[in-house]
Amino acid sequence: MPLSSISLVDLIYLGVAVLLIRFLISLRNSAALVIPGPALARVTNLWYLWQMKCGDFHYQNIKLHQKSGKIIRIAPNYYSISDSSALKTIYGHSTKFEKSTWYDAWTFSTDSSLTNLFSERKSKKHAESRKKVASMYSMTSLMAYEPFVDNCIEIFKQRLDESSKEGTWIDMAHWFQCYAFDVIGEITFGSRFGFLEAGRDIEGMMKALDTGFTVSSYIGLYVWMYPIFLRVSKLLGMDQTYITKFSFRHIQKSKQTMKNHRVDLPSYIVMKLVQKQAQDPHGISDWDILTTAGANVGAGSDTTAISLSSTLYHLLRTPLCLAKLRSEIQDSGIGSNPTFKETQAMPYLQAVLKEALRIHPGTGYPLFRVVPKGGAFLAGQFFPEGVNVGINSWVSHYDEDIYGPDAATFRPERWLETSKEQLKVMEQSFMPFGAGSRTCIGKNISLLEMSKLIPVLVRDFDFELSQNIEQADWATKARWFVKPIDFQVKVKKRA
Repeated sequence: MPLSSISLVDLIYLGVAVLLIRFLISLRNSAALVIPGPALARVTNLWYLWQMKCGDFHYQNIKLHQKSGKIIRIAPNYYSISDSSALKTIYGHSTKFEKSTWYDAWTFSTDSSLTNLFSERKSKKHAESRKKVASMYSMTSLMAYEPFVDNCIEIFKQRLDESSKEGTWIDMAHWFQCYAFDVIGEITFGSRFGFLEAGRDIEGMMKALDTGFTVSSYIGLYVWMYPIFLRVSKLLGMDQTYITKFSFRHIQKSKQTMKNHRVDLPSYIVMKLVQKQAQDPHGISDWDILTTAGANVGAGSDTTAISLSSTLYHLLRTPLCLAKLRSEIQDSGIGSNPTFKETQAMPYLQAVLKEALRIHPGTGYPLFRVVPKGGAFLAGQFFPEGVNVGINSWVSHYDEDIYGPDAATFRPERWLETSKEQLKVMEQSFMPFGAGSRTCIGKNISLLEMSKLIPVLVRDFDFELSQNIEQADWATKARWFVKPIDFQVKVKKRA
């Protein structure tokens, strides 16, 4: 039939036929017959895609489980799980559940072999790649990074002092990302991007990251489109972002510094990797260094900014918690900028940070894995091999069976007052940085940034929430990361 003779009715019939075929195929799996979920999600990814576009899937996911139970279908081959016993099975260190094809859309290279720690699906290769750089993120390495954090805290305080004098409203979510960008710049490259000085989105990096995360989230559901997208991006000259160029330039600069044989080489991450490469050229590749640097900036700036925003927002919404934390900080006797070691000795501060990460984890979608050969039982249901199953950190963190009937409430005391047995259960279901061997490698750096900044802000400044936020919950949007929108506050320097 000539293409020109195909009518709209023919196209509608064709679409219905495709959906019917998809429905019949889905019935081949016994799980498809009994697992609840939106009707459209039985036959097409479009329901899940639409929820992604709406930006509130993290809340929708919680509501679906509250309404229909521990297992929910959100797409023909995707199942969301809400069951603590399934977490270890899916994400445990010895698991055979590999990452789903959704992660292929986060590779950022037309060469499928050039993966990064986030996009690499095979556990063995991931473990090998992680081992190459793991020492850069250890608790021991944090001590070398503290001066970088202190530098940025001082500049941040200057900006807040200026705002206090001017009496203007500022978007703290934006300023937290400026802080996180500059800290991760210093830690990774030994050089700030300059966000805190400029106070604006330099070279459109924030916008570029948001766009990239959105595209990867969407296309991950139709991953066959991703190579086409990359080729088109390259043709349009969009494949070399400012972050990539910045990373490459500083890697070359670090290599040149190495060639000059300086005895007192700086201890930022790229320099450490360049030194490691010089000692073992076959162990560390240029791609390893580039992807490590890019991942630090791409993931590190957003996740830390979100977590800082959550901490301050929930403290301002619960004045008693803020007063309790301020009292602990004042009694601690810390200096101008606390050391990381000093912050670890503040139990209520650590409970506040943990509760902020629980009630507002950075990522808003289930962390999908593929059921291995032979299938598996999860939450009492058998899943055949090849289907995608995952747990959303928002669903896990809002589980009332684990965190109590007030799971939706910010209450840091829950981490200090519960029994040892219940605390263990809570810890096992706590996954703001992922779980198992795929836990975010930059977790310790993020905690370092948070632990050092929050005591300074609480001790030195008062913050007034805008009337819109004071009267209702703040607005957020999930594009993989669940970011606050326009977190407006007025700053006043404390005497």
